[in-house]
Amino acid sequence: MLPVALRPLFLFAASLCAAATALTLSGCAPGLSAPTTRAAFSGDLTLRPAGSPDVLLLAVSGRCPTSCKAPEDNIDYLTPRGTVQAVQNTLEAQGLSVASYAVASNLDRHTVQRVVQAQIGAGRTVPADQNGFLQLEDRLNTAYADWMRGRSNPTRIVLLAHSHGVVWTHALTRAHPEVPISAMIDLDGVCDFWEMDNRRFIQAHLARVGRNPWGFNLADSCGSVRVGNLRYDLKDVVYPNVQADLEVQSVHLLGGGGSVIANAPYDGLQNIRTDGTRQGVQTYRSESETHSAVSSPNGKALAWVKARLTELSADWKPAPPPVPALPQP
Repeated sequence: MLPVALRPLFLFAASLCAAATALTLSGCAPGLSAPTTRAAFSGDLTLRPAGSPDVLLLAVSGRCPTSCKAPEDNIDYLTPRGTVQAVQNTLEAQGLSVASYAVASNLDRHTVQRVVQAQIGAGRTVPADQNGFLQLEDRLNTAYADWMRGRSNPTRIVLLAHSHGVVWTHALTRAHPEVPISAMIDLDGVCDFWEMDNRRFIQAHLARVGRNPWGFNLADSCGSVRVGNLRYDLKDVVYPNVQADLEVQSVHLLGGGGSVIANAPYDGLQNIRTDGTRQGVQTYRSESETHSAVSSPNGKALAWVKARLTELSADWKPAPPPVPALPQP
């Protein structure tokens, strides 16, 4: 999509039409304060604990269709679809050990009342209790403290998200500039309806905790990030702690039977760095896959992601084997 300052309103109307036809979407607060910062590590580096993963893969799915209640019924569908496993398999093929953790597009842990079976596939199930952004953030903080900070062989972080989930992963990188992200995978990120779905839950959470731990207004994530003279959606901005960003966009127009129809929603704007460059950002636009289809583990978009991730991770080193204990005299 265009930068917010130039974005035509018809894209929002197209999204509404798409929702009405059941196209699957992926999917008074305290004042701002600076996020909690960690002092730079000083001292001798040590190996991370035995059994800790070479890579931690964190994933966020998107919005449920209009036949359910978002964000309360949003689920982690990237796991049952096999998308998380496909990315994990790619990294493990490099000889790396990988741990994965996937959540729904929601601020917090919640209980789903209705699952749209089309999102996960026939015969598949998901737990009723689903985790959200706060649990994802906790997992990142724990990994940083235990496996990364002060380690000579730190665990690498890979982020994977689809649709509304891309807003959450970009928020995670913005909130934690101290955590290096080796790769971020954005599958057709969209911001339409994200604020409408999530604002009241974010504001209620901030009122409960009495402070803003992120240092920016998370509830205002669409059209809020200024790069140069333009404002962008948070999902379109890549922060300096992200080494590489792999961005996938779905097809804009679908053809068939002599007619052409709009695929909506879709991500039509290439990601940009905070300094206005695209260094380390690669974008793939599918010529045939819809917003939902780009998250298929067997599709062309994921094939591109897996190929690029294989190139990126080629020089990532697995943890050295443990040193055997010396025999006792």
